[in-house]
Amino acid sequence: MAQVELHCLRVRNGFRVPDLLLSEPERHRAAAFRSIEARRLFVAGRFLCRHILGSRLGCAPQALSIAMTPSGRPYLPDHPDIDFNISHTRDRVALAINHGGGIGIDIERLDAFSEEDTVEIMPMILSEDELNQVRQSEPQYRRDVVLACWVRKEAALKCLGLGFRIDPKAVAITPDGATSSIGHRESKASTLIHSGRFGDAESGIFEWAIMTSKPVSRPTWHHHGA
Repeated sequence: MAQVELHCLRVRNGFRVPDLLLSEPERHRAAAFRSIEARRLFVAGRFLCRHILGSRLGCAPQALSIAMTPSGRPYLPDHPDIDFNISHTRDRVALAINHGGGIGIDIERLDAFSEEDTVEIMPMILSEDELNQVRQSEPQYRRDVVLACWVRKEAALKCLGLGFRIDPKAVAITPDGATSSIGHRESKASTLIHSGRFGDAESGIFEWAIMTSKPVSRPTWHHHGA
């Protein structure tokens, strides 16, 4: 059975990573962000990756080789047996590491969508069956249902390396959350889901989901501050 690690970094105001920790391509990519917040979260993601993965692989964070697929997905060219994925929302960056299989992760703060956002987003990401299920749920729970569906679909697409090149409405997740399919065909590799929430009212509550290409036991979160 593959082994999964989940890490979450809380990015505080004033967080800064020494330039030398990032590779030259990463520094160029960070500089290209127009949004200060997007740049800060990208750098924080690389900081978390380099420290955690470097520690697991026994190398200095700045010595870790991180490459990008043509679709923009980071991977470790020197360690094909290890897959990892990153997600971020507000002041959190999440890292999922899978030793022995593929993985995708998504994390969103529980208040990521307003009621108006939810109404607008639903027909963009939900299939007709899913829309009917949401409409049958109690109104006060609909936003939570849509958010949970969103993070599962994004985690599935990231695990498969597809991103949003595929219409989210075409991603079907079974009622038990065990497998996904793309359109009218089974996905190339069955993906298995774990999901849940963490946090509190003071620091924020977060919805998360991971998809893996092989069975894994339910992982625990490791929380870090910066």
